[in-house]
Amino acid sequence: MTNRFAPSAISLALLVSFSATADYASLETYQGKPATKHTQQANTTLAKTLPWQDISAFERTNKGLIAEFGSHEAGELKNRFDYMSDMSVDQLPASVNPSIWRQGMLNYTAGGLYQVTDGVYQIRGADLSNMTIYRTDNGYVIHDPLLSKEAAAASWEFAKMHLPKINGEHKITGMIYSHMHADHFGGSRGIFESGDFVEGAPIYAPNDFIKELADENVIAGAAMGRRANYQYGTTLDNNTQGIVDNALGLGTSRGEVTLVAPTQEIEEREKVVTIDGLEFHAINMPGAEAPAEIVLYIPEYRSLNTAELTYDGMHNIYTFRGAKVRDALVWTKYLTELKLRYVDNGLVDNIHAAHSAPVWNDVKTKNNEIADYMTLQRDNYGFIHNQAMRLANHGVTIHDVGREIEKIVPQSQKDTWHTNGYHGSYSHNARAVVNLYLGYHDMNPVNTNPLQTKDKSCVYVKAAGVDTLFKAGQTHFKNGEYQEASQLFNDLVQCDPSNIDYRFALADSFEQQGYQSETMAWRNSYLQGAVELRTGEIQPSIKLASPDVIANTPTGMFLDFLAVRLNAEKAEQTGLDFNFGIHHPDLDESYYGEVSNSNMANIQVEELPKTDVALQITKADMTAIVLGQVTLDELVKSGKAKLTGNTSLVTQLANSLDDFDGMFEILPMPENKYFSS
Repeated sequence: MTNRFAPSAISLALLVSFSATADYASLETYQGKPATKHTQQANTTLAKTLPWQDISAFERTNKGLIAEFGSHEAGELKNRFDYMSDMSVDQLPASVNPSIWRQGMLNYTAGGLYQVTDGVYQIRGADLSNMTIYRTDNGYVIHDPLLSKEAAAASWEFAKMHLPKINGEHKITGMIYSHMHADHFGGSRGIFESGDFVEGAPIYAPNDFIKELADENVIAGAAMGRRANYQYGTTLDNNTQGIVDNALGLGTSRGEVTLVAPTQEIEEREKVVTIDGLEFHAINMPGAEAPAEIVLYIPEYRSLNTAELTYDGMHNIYTFRGAKVRDALVWTKYLTELKLRYVDNGLVDNIHAAHSAPVWNDVKTKNNEIADYMTLQRDNYGFIHNQAMRLANHGVTIHDVGREIEKIVPQSQKDTWHTNGYHGSYSHNARAVVNLYLGYHDMNPVNTNPLQTKDKSCVYVKAAGVDTLFKAGQTHFKNGEYQEASQLFNDLVQCDPSNIDYRFALADSFEQQGYQSETMAWRNSYLQGAVELRTGEIQPSIKLASPDVIANTPTGMFLDFLAVRLNAEKAEQTGLDFNFGIHHPDLDESYYGEVSNSNMANIQVEELPKTDVALQITKADMTAIVLGQVTLDELVKSGKAKLTGNTSLVTQLANSLDDFDGMFEILPMPENKYFSS
């Protein structure tokens, strides 16, 4: 494999790309603008401070290569970024922060099947995550089967071309999900339905896997999907004015997100499980990177799989798409525990993870590279947690702590690539820490009962005058003060969303901030915002709850989501006031609920009391209703479901529910596509 990192001195002459005349009539013809001289200078200045002499991550990425994807379909993701094939890390595009460009080129380097150690292999570069493969007595265990069914199937087929047969065949003797984010289980059907999965083979997952999966993807699914459009830049092209990297990996595969339910969740804090003769020491480590997560120690291979507790970069304490804030302090304790138990005691020769390349100790030296790596990873999260709260205890507010913590980042972290903010950032992670302990309110009384967004902006616009604000914004932009310009242009757009001059000016200021951003979510959000401002288009949202995820969602959580959909005004107008019961005869599960005071509440019960309306239905048939495959009326008429009591209440409830299309505004849209100026 060609190493696209040139170890010679980095060229600081940035490559400037010029776009054709801007055409914002549609996404098909959309083009961004070039980097300004101020952005070029900012990126050039940053490049001079980065530790280019450290190429160890590229060396680790190339180590153990068995076979490159080449033209195989497992390389579909990498081929989407083929513009990188003629570029290298010492060619710094003007429109890309040099640090995230280097991370993109690092992730582009990965693309094939690799040996971690004898018996442990990884598919890297086929998806956002890695698929790890462990050799057992009679086959292989698959760990984290990628995001999509198609990518997992292609990756396994590619692996079979290069891994030795065992007993004359390639059998899959088990599967393990490290945690409940989709890129770690979404390809499970591609493995399960490969024809190689041994009947009855176990599928392990961490404690509360199904519960936490449903909790994160159902209740706020529509909002998270829309927000994810910004975090992942779903309308952006793969180029130097669009997507250059997704931090954890180059990008995501295309295809169906699936879920084969685990046969066993590991409920104990620690448990030794044996799959076809291979022993795994599983440890539940929830509440750090994910609400449910396990790491694995495999003594036979002297290997530690850290799941997503480590990767070549700083992770999110808060993720832009939306999720529960993660606990940075717990994260540091987990990494300390793993380091003390396995690394410092000399029990491992490598650590490998769900993203990025493994880390090995160099047998030629006395250095403990694994310990150094884990120490820096731990201290990165520890620094953010401890310093954010130190500043908060001095009175620094949630709105200011991000800027303040950026001023005091220690040199040891600045000099290390794998603590840089590609996925998380010092700024938004510090704000997340403060939010976890103190919440969103900064105690300034003006924010106790704040004006709504548009009203607040219009106060400023009316006080200063539109011409004064616009001219001031233009001056800031001309001086390269893009955030200041955005602040003023945003107030104008909020107050007059259809004014093309204001929209385009705000888009221009966002775009330059995107070009200067090191963090993937920042870059993509700025650039996605610019696209929507210029085109006036909102594209369909990412769907986070796939049919398989819905099928595995507990009924109680469906009812919780139904309560979220209940429109309080409609419920009050209709006068909804009743109780209900649902029984699943196939699972022998019962649920009781009440609708009252424009609210809905439910619990699971051992025995249903007498209710105003009752439904008997299998879990599978209820899932079919949710997926729109069948209606309740059809199931009742066919005898597959039984509805008793005041059945009109079901219709009244249905008429009081909202539907979420995930097409809401993040930035205000114009009244029509043809803006006024």
